[in-house]
Amino acid sequence: MIILAADVGGTTCKLGVLSEDLDILHKWEIPTHTENDGDRILRDIYESFKKNASLKNYQLEDVKGIGLGVPGPVDFEKGTVNGAINLNWHGVKHVRDEFEKLSGKPVYIDNDANAATLGEKFKGAGQNEPDVVCITLGTGVGGGIIANNELVHGHNGSGGEIGHFKVDTKERFQCNCGRRGCLETVASATGVVNQTYYYYEELQFTTVLQEAIENKEVQAKMVFDAAKEGDEFATYIIRKVANHLAYAISVISVMTNPKYVIIGGGVSKAGQFLIQHIESVYKKMTFKPAIEGTKIVTAELGNDAGIIGAAGLIKQYVK
Repeated sequence: MIILAADVGGTTCKLGVLSEDLDILHKWEIPTHTENDGDRILRDIYESFKKNASLKNYQLEDVKGIGLGVPGPVDFEKGTVNGAINLNWHGVKHVRDEFEKLSGKPVYIDNDANAATLGEKFKGAGQNEPDVVCITLGTGVGGGIIANNELVHGHNGSGGEIGHFKVDTKERFQCNCGRRGCLETVASATGVVNQTYYYYEELQFTTVLQEAIENKEVQAKMVFDAAKEGDEFATYIIRKVANHLAYAISVISVMTNPKYVIIGGGVSKAGQFLIQHIESVYKKMTFKPAIEGTKIVTAELGNDAGIIGAAGLIKQYVK
């Protein structure tokens, strides 16, 4: 038996054929057509699976199920998505029902960050441990929580929304969710830039970033690179970012006690430099028994995490 998986993004859909052990047999991409309220997206995915069956030499009757990761709030039990801005989906979309009608196969759907977390748990940095947390640091902050081998969804699908921990009590920056003070306003790539502008104006450090700051051209990578070279101001900013992440991880640690906390997304390319800063604060502030044996590590699967995790939904829930 094989599993079909899709990591649905606003620009492209990453598609894959995987074994029941979640090894990728084939993978490819198709463009995401979001026009007309994104009404072609699911059919395009299904048609691509059908077309590639002959090209990749697999049979649709051998498909155990189809897993989908989607960038929007998912009601896991109902298989619905309540709006997905990047896909131009508005209101409640019955994705599971629509795709099961197209394919005739069992379909499971989850938020893309949850799917990536499941991928890292099964085949990546999570080492198939039953208790794993993934925090993805990109333009925003996403992630997922796995406790006792189960993704945490909560009663309406909002469980594991790590980016919306309130960590900035001064509420300095507006979040896309409409609130202020969320983790993603101070710890994402956007958050790194927010804090760089804020503290430069407040503290007037001498820094190699001065020209970029004054021209409003700062990017998160610049700040990390400057910090690695010993720039005092950039190091100050990265410590601020690490402090906020350490606080969020500390709270999670006494709630679910994960074996691995996996840092993924573009900002994670800072690697051990960032993790060392997080760990130095995390170990000082967290309940000691919750620290023992917990490791903060970087993600391993890159862009494959989504399709592996989407296939993991079938591995986990279709018997």
